[in-house]
Amino acid sequence: MNTKQTNTNRLRFMPFQMTRDILKVWKYAYRPFLIFELIYKLLTISVFIPLLSIIFNKLLAVGGFEAAANHDLLRFLFSKYGLLSVLVMMPIAIMLIYTEFTVLFYIAYYGIQEKRARIRPVLFKAISSLPGLWRIGVFGLALYLLLLFPLLDANIGGTLLPNMTVPNFITGELMKTTFGTIALVIVGLLILALNLICIYALPIMVLEGKYQFWNAVRESKRLFWRSKWSLVRAVFEWAVIFLLLFILLICLITLIALIVFLLPIGDGDSRLMITIGIALSFGLYIATLIMTPMFITIITLLYVRYQGHDRVDIDTDGVDASVWKGRDMQRSLMRRYRAALTAFGMLILIVIGWGATALLTDWGEANEKFIIMAHRGDTISGIENTMGAFEGAIRTGADYIELDILQTKDGKLAVIHDENLKRLSGKNVNVFDLTLAQLQQISLRVGKFQDNVPSLDEVLERTKGKIKLNVELKTHGYEKDLVPILVDTIRRHKAEQQVIFQSLDYELVQKMKKAAPDLTVGYVIFATFASLNQFDADFFVVEESFARPRLISSAKMIDKPIYVWTVNDVKSVEYLYTLGVDGIITDIATDAKETVQKLHKE
Repeated sequence: MNTKQTNTNRLRFMPFQMTRDILKVWKYAYRPFLIFELIYKLLTISVFIPLLSIIFNKLLAVGGFEAAANHDLLRFLFSKYGLLSVLVMMPIAIMLIYTEFTVLFYIAYYGIQEKRARIRPVLFKAISSLPGLWRIGVFGLALYLLLLFPLLDANIGGTLLPNMTVPNFITGELMKTTFGTIALVIVGLLILALNLICIYALPIMVLEGKYQFWNAVRESKRLFWRSKWSLVRAVFEWAVIFLLLFILLICLITLIALIVFLLPIGDGDSRLMITIGIALSFGLYIATLIMTPMFITIITLLYVRYQGHDRVDIDTDGVDASVWKGRDMQRSLMRRYRAALTAFGMLILIVIGWGATALLTDWGEANEKFIIMAHRGDTISGIENTMGAFEGAIRTGADYIELDILQTKDGKLAVIHDENLKRLSGKNVNVFDLTLAQLQQISLRVGKFQDNVPSLDEVLERTKGKIKLNVELKTHGYEKDLVPILVDTIRRHKAEQQVIFQSLDYELVQKMKKAAPDLTVGYVIFATFASLNQFDADFFVVEESFARPRLISSAKMIDKPIYVWTVNDVKSVEYLYTLGVDGIITDIATDAKETVQKLHKE
């Protein structure tokens, strides 16, 4: 073994060697990294995303799907117009994401060579490589950039599509069963494994000029097995560094907050919270700027270490910023203070980018009357959709209980979510095959709890004057006079002011509004790109992953309440509160209530 190879192997096992290597690269690369990411993020939120939205909405309108939501949106995606939208938008998205990654890989590689890349020639070099993508394997590249890598959900993806999450209403339902939980774990591990296998595919394509994706994946797989332990160490070091940076940020925020609090002007508490909020927001924005470049740096370092410089097929002429220094001797003053002026300029750009990002994305006005709805009751106190859970929800102080109803064989209204009782009782029987009496004879068992399926009549009677209800109309396809029976039930109990209604079925929403205009009926949306003024409903309930500022603004513009389901962590509660939604449907009603109360005080 030669001396060079021995030294390389020794370096691999030095503590925090990857961190040292990253710092060496960032000595030359931090400026182009930050400037490029800042500009590209601003272009993405101000130009690229609006452009893609316009194209998509035009295709929706041409196909007659401008008001598409839920299953109608799925119908559009499988129509000829949906296929056309994929054919039009997918190449644009691939080119935008690939261009960003290409520039970042070039910058990192030049940093490894102890050179500072110039953004303009690097960008031109990246754009000139785009025609090579449309050879063999572009479908695999599309799957990787638009699906597999975003599903990793690590916030290290491209600006256009940083991550992709499976909606909570899907994962939440799956995790209620052992089989579903196992399936989720297997899928998660599969996504992780495929991402690890493909981890070097992009640097191979970019730095070696190999445009066939599947060949790059095969080479990446070989490199991954050679570098797997280095990857583990790199991930560990990365986690430790970000933890230390987070602690440093908290200390800095505490110091600033203490200084502001001690100032004798105005309300110290208000200034304290404003300062902490601004500092955290700014800190998180800086983190979004460096996360992807940091990931790219690590991958490029490992690629060069295990693949070597001799495989790289890029020309660095005209890209190294050092060759441009000193050409104009008349600018000696500028050169003298170049570092200070550059740092100041970057700071100004970052602040402008931070402000523009806040204005163009997560901007809203907190709603003082924030509604908490207990999803199927309080499942800590009892089985979902049973009186035990409903009584627990009353104790939490929730504003509403969100519950589900299905019609039984004899036309009665039972409070239950699943049309089959297998999950809750172990019996493989359907609600529509049983009368209400037969259904209520079946015991439900979950953990330490045992209960029975209540009727809507029973729930209305036992919750009257204690808590309001949000009744979701579920369908199984065997309903008979569902709407008239439901309206009659509400009238008999004089519960018009106690109950609101919602449904995923837009046709059913319209039937309810026509049969009883005085009742409040909302539309539940798990997927849409349309403005909410396209739908006739008294309020809207949207799935958490679609709760975006634009959609919330469209509800505000028509003066309709908008709620989000299913919100099951405190951070999401805080975020949605500040975003300006009117309330949430949640499984953590107690924690959500406490969080909202704290936010009200602030």
